[in-house]
Amino acid sequence: MAESAAKTTRTHRALAGALSIADLRLLARRRLPRAVFDFIDGGAGDEVTLRDNEAAFRDWVLLPRVAVDVSRRSMQTTIAGNRSELPLMLAPTGLAGFFWPSGEMAAASAAAAAGIPFCLSTNSVASIEAVAKAVPDGERWFQLYFLKDRDWMHALVKRAKDSGYRVLCITVDLAVQGRRERDVRNAFTMPLRPRAATILDLARRPRWLAGVLSSPPGLGNFETPDRRHFTSVAQHVASLFDPSVTWDDVARLRELWPGPVVIKGVLHPDDARKAVEIGAQVIMLSNHGGRQLDHVPAPISALPGVVAAVGGRAEVILDGGVRRGTDILMALALGASACSIGRPFLWGLAAAGQEGVTRAITILRDELDNAMTLLGTAQIGDVTATHVQARRAGPAWA
Repeated sequence: MAESAAKTTRTHRALAGALSIADLRLLARRRLPRAVFDFIDGGAGDEVTLRDNEAAFRDWVLLPRVAVDVSRRSMQTTIAGNRSELPLMLAPTGLAGFFWPSGEMAAASAAAAAGIPFCLSTNSVASIEAVAKAVPDGERWFQLYFLKDRDWMHALVKRAKDSGYRVLCITVDLAVQGRRERDVRNAFTMPLRPRAATILDLARRPRWLAGVLSSPPGLGNFETPDRRHFTSVAQHVASLFDPSVTWDDVARLRELWPGPVVIKGVLHPDDARKAVEIGAQVIMLSNHGGRQLDHVPAPISALPGVVAAVGGRAEVILDGGVRRGTDILMALALGASACSIGRPFLWGLAAAGQEGVTRAITILRDELDNAMTLLGTAQIGDVTATHVQARRAGPAWA
C-alpha cells in the first residue's frame, strides 16, 4: 500500500513538472516498452511527413495587435454544431487501451470534464458500448473505417447510433496501411508477442506490464473467438479494411447517419469539395499523423487551399502536428474551426492515465489562453487571417 502511494505521488510530481507536450512525451517514453512507444511515435517511410507536421507551423508567424481589451477572454466555440469549451478535440486513435488500462474510457472522461469532443476509433480496445456506458454525458463521436464486410460495418454504425454517439467520423485515407518501419523492426503485434529482444525491455516496464496482465487488451469492436491471436496492425487492416472504396460508397454511408458527418483524411482541395457535395458538415484535414503516405503536405500547409475550396460550406478541423497553443491559434487564423490532437493526449495517457490526458488538455488550454491574450484576441471569433502571415511573405527584396 505504501509503495503504491509512493508511486502515485511520484506520478503526480512528474505531471506537475510537465510544462509542455514534449515533457509528456518523455514521461510516456519512460513508462512504455520501446515497441509500444514507437507505435505511437512513429510514422511511415523516412518519416518526412511526420516531422513536417510539426515543422510546417514554423512557416507562419503571428501578427499581434496591441491596445486591445483582453481582460475578459473566452475560448468557447462550436464544433460540428455543438458547444465546446475549447477549439480542440481528441482525435480517434487506435489501441488507446493498450497504453493504459481502460485507456479509451480515461481519455473520454478527461475530454468530457474539459468540455471538448472525444472521438472513439474503430480500432479501439474498449467497445463502442463500453465507452458509452462509462462516459454517458460526454460529447462522443465514432470514427469508422470502410470494412470489406459491409454488414459488420453497418452494424457498427447502428451500435454507435444506439449508444448515443452524436457524430460519425468517416476515415478515407486507409486503403492499406502505410509502411511503418519502426513497427516492422519491433515486430509489433496486438497483443505484444514476447520476444528475446523485448523481454528485458518489458521487465524494465513493470507498471505497464502489470496493467496489461491485469486487463488483457483486445480489439473491442472486432472480438470473436477466431480473432484472439497475435496480429500486426498491417495484417488487421489488410484482412478487414476495403481498398476499393469510392466517393459513391462514402455517399451511401453518409445517408445511414442522421447526425453530423465528418470526412477525415482529406488533403486535396478537390476531395474537400467532394466531401461537401455528399453532405459532410466537417472536413478533418489530416495525413493520419504521417503514418500513411510519406512526403505529403502537412495539414497546416494544406489548410489555406482546403478552406478556400470549402468556401464556408463546412467546418474544417486541422488534425496533425499540434504541440502548442500557438499552433492552434495559427490554424484558427488560417480558417480552421478547431484542431484535433492524437499523440499529445496519448503521451499523457501513457504517462498517467486520465490525469495525463487532463494534463495535456490543460497545457494546450493555458498556452492558447496566453497566446490569445498576447495576440490581442479576447474571443475565438476575433482570430482572423489578419493575425497571421507566411514567414517568407513577399519577395526577399521587399
